[in-house]
Amino acid sequence: MKTSDVNHDMLFFAAFMFRLDHLEQRIEPRDHIMLEVQCGKHTFLICEEGEGHLYIGTEHWPFSTGHIYPISPEEAYQLEHRSSKHLKYTVMTYDVFQAGSGNPEQYTRPLFQNRTRLNDRAAVPLHGEIKEIYASRSYKNDAEYSHLNTLFQRWMERIITRYTSTGSEQNLESRLASTIQYIDEHYADEISVQKLASMAGIRPALYTTMFRERTAHKPLDYINHVRIQHAKEWLRKTDAPLRDIAGRVGFKDEYYFSRRFRQITGLSPRHYDRSIQQQTMVKDWLGHDVHIPANPERVLFFGHTAGDLRVLGIPLLGEQAYDPVAHMNVETASRLKPDLIIMDSEDEEQYEQLSRIAPTLAYNSHASLDERLTRAGSWFGRQNKAKRWLSSYEKQLVGMWEKISKAIPLGETASVLTYHRGARLFVMGNIGLAPLLYHPLGFRPVHKVQEALAAGRAYKEISADEVHEHVGDYLFLMLPQEPAARHATERLLQSPEWRNLTAVEQGRVYPLEELVWNSGDAETCEQLLEKLPDLLDNHLQ
Repeated sequence: MKTSDVNHDMLFFAAFMFRLDHLEQRIEPRDHIMLEVQCGKHTFLICEEGEGHLYIGTEHWPFSTGHIYPISPEEAYQLEHRSSKHLKYTVMTYDVFQAGSGNPEQYTRPLFQNRTRLNDRAAVPLHGEIKEIYASRSYKNDAEYSHLNTLFQRWMERIITRYTSTGSEQNLESRLASTIQYIDEHYADEISVQKLASMAGIRPALYTTMFRERTAHKPLDYINHVRIQHAKEWLRKTDAPLRDIAGRVGFKDEYYFSRRFRQITGLSPRHYDRSIQQQTMVKDWLGHDVHIPANPERVLFFGHTAGDLRVLGIPLLGEQAYDPVAHMNVETASRLKPDLIIMDSEDEEQYEQLSRIAPTLAYNSHASLDERLTRAGSWFGRQNKAKRWLSSYEKQLVGMWEKISKAIPLGETASVLTYHRGARLFVMGNIGLAPLLYHPLGFRPVHKVQEALAAGRAYKEISADEVHEHVGDYLFLMLPQEPAARHATERLLQSPEWRNLTAVEQGRVYPLEELVWNSGDAETCEQLLEKLPDLLDNHLQ
């Protein structure tokens, strides 16, 4: 069918027909294994509840409530949890047929080139449509199938409309952003949700939902947060009465101001004023502005890179660190009475709990060694010490690789494998031993690992059947301490998949205790400068 007033050269989706293949809802508990999935058909991943990360080849995307991602045939994806809660999502697969002069042909090339376009924050959620399609999926006759097909075609209409829209939805997002800017600039004025919603031209209930998705705060909570941040500045630079400071930042009531201040900071305004006199303001990995002791003496570290702090001479409580997964809890922190807490996590809920005990800094152990040491040095006034250490380390590292490269040709590949959290097998990406191996003068990652590195992945979970795709010419096998993981390692070593690996056949497997060597902290990296040549000694002679 053609119409004379349509420019068919401007159309794309008009050339296709769509047929629903399969619909499945999944709920993944926090510790459930989610391996890489190869798509045989066009696929939509729709997140209904929870937060996670989605990896598609070298791409890396947030996966949280409301997000929809299109995936093409032959592409592979892998999901990972981001929080302690479960991840609930729907997988929808469908066929695409391209209409031509003859019979329709199956279309397997990418249909949606821009994955992010379906995730405009202003877009209306489509959970209702998904539920309706899911409820109709088990059809028993032609009439029921026709109903299901109608629902699916309506879904595709909404998806294509969202994907091709360029004006109204972006304007809606822009209007929302302008109200947030208004709050930041006019925080001292009287502001209500109704006023903000009216400015954006959005119904108050929808405005509150969109605002929370954008900022992770309700509008009034965000207003109070901005006001308290400015109140902190006034407390630092003036001795004015609290009622004056409260009025300057938009609070009409001194009592309400003090209550909100304590809720947000954990301190009364005057207690905060006294405490900051002996503190330093720093910004942590997640963007929190934190007042920390100028010379902390009881630092509690939850993470795997405590060696970064040790080489800078920063004392840790009991000279040890705590596992951020297994042992990060309020009871432990409170009992040890720290004057500073450093946590290797992006869990904001846990951050808030710990920050009530002591000033808390979020630390990214997955960042590069250079970035981590530079940040830690700036926190504690030890920038020069960090620079000297990094300079010395890089010289020693280059010297080590120059020695190794005389015996091992440039271009040889290497991989690091380990079992962790029970019988779950991982290939390491940008943390632990792996970054040291992938030095410009060192080993190269195999293609599958290179994809993970390009996506910024710390590790990638794989199955024993996939080991051959992730193992290089040299294989560094981490031996876990956990009994279940150790037993899984032993089973792998006895498997045909393991014995058939080229690295195994050629005797290029190097076992290492995970607890000791699979950490990329500064202290361990120093020790690896001697350990790695010792491991490769046969090749260096």
